[in-house]
Amino acid sequence: MKKIIKLSLILVAVLTTMNINAAEGDISLFVRKGKGKKVSFAMNEVKNISLSIYDSKDKLIHTENVHSDKAISRTYDLAALPNGTYFLEAETSAKIVRYAITVAGETAALSQTISSEVFKPVLKNKNGEVSLSILNLDKSPVNIKIYDIYENELYNTTVSEEQVIHKFFDIKNFPKEKYTFVMSYDDKVFSKTVTSK
Repeated sequence: MKKIIKLSLILVAVLTTMNINAAEGDISLFVRKGKGKKVSFAMNEVKNISLSIYDSKDKLIHTENVHSDKAISRTYDLAALPNGTYFLEAETSAKIVRYAITVAGETAALSQTISSEVFKPVLKNKNGEVSLSILNLDKSPVNIKIYDIYENELYNTTVSEEQVIHKFFDIKNFPKEKYTFVMSYDDKVFSKTVTSK
């Protein structure tokens, strides 16, 4: 009974709209009531976004990258999915937000409540002086590692119970090469490579 899931991308014009605002205003999701096993939504304030649907075991079912100067509107037909809980994940350059989708019987509903919200780390390099900032709303443990080009671990620390994390690294006197910063928290891993000069 394994079928390739076909996700229809249909613009729905005449539907009831409810507003869901994610924090910081960079993702505004408007849920539209769909019929049957279809979920519809629109986003007005986002130009580049990655949209994904996961099952309850975090298995990726569908993903797409959307780039638009206008409002983004999507309808997903979930008729091929069995009953259960799924997640719509919206990812921008600033954060990752998840919303629950419930498929039951002949209907599918997209939740109005954010299931999880993870802000991405901000890493800035100015001539070898690197600043790292992380907004950690749930104060979960944050692991920070730095690797050289040979994958030797140069730095490793875990910060716990802090909502706002700021770290500064002076690598301008290091050999001129690339260094990779790896930040892990909230079951997500982020990495960025910088040069020492």
